Amino acid sequence: MTLQTLSATEAPALWGLSPYVTKWMLYRRFATGVDLDSCESSRMSWGRKLQPLVIAQAAEELRLDVQPNHGHVYQRRGRLGCTRDATMFCRDRGPGALETKCVFDYATWMREWGGGRKVPPMHEIQLQQQMKVGDENGSYKWGVIAAWVAGDQYYFEREPNEEFWELLDSEAEAFFAAVAARSEPDPSGSALEIPWLARLFPTVKGKLLDLSQDPSASKLAEKVSTYQYLSSQESAARRARETLRAELLALAKDNEEVALPKGVRLRVSTRTIAEQSRKASVSKTLTVYVPDEASAASASKAEHEADETGKAFEHAFRKIAPAKKPRPPERRSAKKSAG
Repeated sequence: MTLQTLSATEAPALWGLSPYVTKWMLYRRFATGVDLDSCESSRMSWGRKLQPLVIAQAAEELRLDVQPNHGHVYQRRGRLGCTRDATMFCRDRGPGALETKCVFDYATWMREWGGGRKVPPMHEIQLQQQMKVGDENGSYKWGVIAAWVAGDQYYFEREPNEEFWELLDSEAEAFFAAVAARSEPDPSGSALEIPWLARLFPTVKGKLLDLSQDPSASKLAEKVSTYQYLSSQESAARRARETLRAELLALAKDNEEVALPKGVRLRVSTRTIAEQSRKASVSKTLTVYVPDEASAASASKAEHEADETGKAFEHAFRKIAPAKKPRPPERRSAKKSAG
């Protein structure tokens, strides 16, 4: 794959809906060639190993001819591309896209999939893009998400969402126009960006970003105060703290120190580990100073700050893809059309 198209895995980042990459990281990849360098987790590894079994089970239960993408062939249409897990063949509807997912525990199944009442937005986008890309003969008219859930398998059948397809095209064109114009978006502050911020913005000793007289920086001072507050809490606050850490590192970039209103200050130190027994790495540490008055004012806001991500996630997808209500999962949802 060349850097001329957005893959179905990358596209959700255009709306901040990818758990793997942000829009800023995506821009860096296409504008400068930086490797996304995503490490494979144990669950991702098991998902890859289970994929052939999930595809085989889908072929058996849906009673369709299913052709796995053994060669990992990447298809393109305009500025979009995809590497489908498999292609299904139906006599009535022609070829369709098959996207497989593995859910290893019921907590994830209930939290992210609503116990089968919904599909996570990223996966909806992936399948829509795979159908749109289709093959050399045109776009596909249907697709299925096969979800293996701790030993059971469920199917979510989808049709093209023409409105969203148009949005995919326009957002992809806008993204590549920004890359061509070297119009770099700001880092989002996602925890995904922390390793990149450490690597791409080495701290310059003695450099100061002075925002202490900037009225618009008061909210940033509150975030520094909240970061200090969360740092003193137990593991329940760790996730919210890391989100703030990413935002503050994105703010600091290569500055060693940031001065904010009300006497709040943020200091960044860099640690480099040479490659010996393990891979070389660069990390950054935040040290903050918050006067007692500013710290007390921010402590009451910590819980609210920590709860915003989930709400924004659901709202964003409803806004960009107002598709018809998804069909509930069925074990043989495509059986009638197999013909």
